Amino acid sequence: MNNDIYYNFDKLLSYNALLMFCIGERGVGKTFNAKVAVMKKFLKTGEQFIYLRRYKTELDTALATFWSDLQANGYFEDYDLKIKKSKMLTEFTCNGKTCGYAVPLSTANILKSTAFPKVKTIIFDEFILDGASGTYRYLKNEVTMMLDVIETVGRLRDVQVLFLGNALSIVNPYFTYFDLDLPYTGEFRTFKDGAIVVNYIRNLKYREAKKNSRFGKLIDNTDYGRYAIDNQMLRDNKYFIAKKPTTAVFWGVLVINGKEIGMWNGRDGYLYLSHKFDPNTVHRFACDYNDHSESTIFLNARENYYLKLCVRSYKQGLLKFEDQKIKGNIIPLLNKCVSF
Repeated sequence: MNNDIYYNFDKLLSYNALLMFCIGERGVGKTFNAKVAVMKKFLKTGEQFIYLRRYKTELDTALATFWSDLQANGYFEDYDLKIKKSKMLTEFTCNGKTCGYAVPLSTANILKSTAFPKVKTIIFDEFILDGASGTYRYLKNEVTMMLDVIETVGRLRDVQVLFLGNALSIVNPYFTYFDLDLPYTGEFRTFKDGAIVVNYIRNLKYREAKKNSRFGKLIDNTDYGRYAIDNQMLRDNKYFIAKKPTTAVFWGVLVINGKEIGMWNGRDGYLYLSHKFDPNTVHRFACDYNDHSESTIFLNARENYYLKLCVRSYKQGLLKFEDQKIKGNIIPLLNKCVSF
């Protein structure tokens, strides 16, 4: 295994953030080297880890080769690495000692009374879903569930979480909840006074090696190639992305998934959805009871003139989104309303 071309966690870990988002092309070594990093910590200090996947079926698949790929590539060959499954909890062991745990996020709430005093790192693998595949969906209130896991494990201790994801889309519950974005002008960007860091991998050695492989040549200059090799977001496109004109007229606010989105008449035939809005407006609409409050009007697309215009403009290709975040946040709602 040529380690020079694969991802190394040293720089990301040097930020000492609580939440570390690592987004990169497939095969660059995110999962492999995350496992190497936590195992080295265990052997040096006794610190344990948790390996997290969203669903039990995902976790079971990952566990089948969790240790074997490391040892097949010459790592920890002198250690007896095993997986010990029980009804409530799966443990990773090294020479008979517990070095980590495997947990599905979907059922992690059952662990609230369980103590993990030695766990210092959580690896959340494949945190970004491919919405086009339809195989899995983000959990309801997923970010809250994840924060519950961190609270359960850490109590009053700092616990670091490695969020590992392929370059599928910046539209995901975590980026929405914490208002995160990619570091477009570099590889790293910090948020929340350094408590969060986002790493958008730019591994040129790996990309060159992959491009020169037979499969790399096969997918060169395709959408999949730009995703798998060049780390471009597979499911994000620039269709209907545009900023509102300066002459646009404000109409009201849509509250979707806790985020406020301004509706603007562009006076150019287009309707624009923007992060900008009049905070004093009384035209504030919620389409879900979770977003409804004393300051919103709870209506559906049949009842609300402005939302009906959004749906109509969407159908006719006349709806513009300020950025991918707004587009990703509102498209599911619009798709539900297209028959109205």
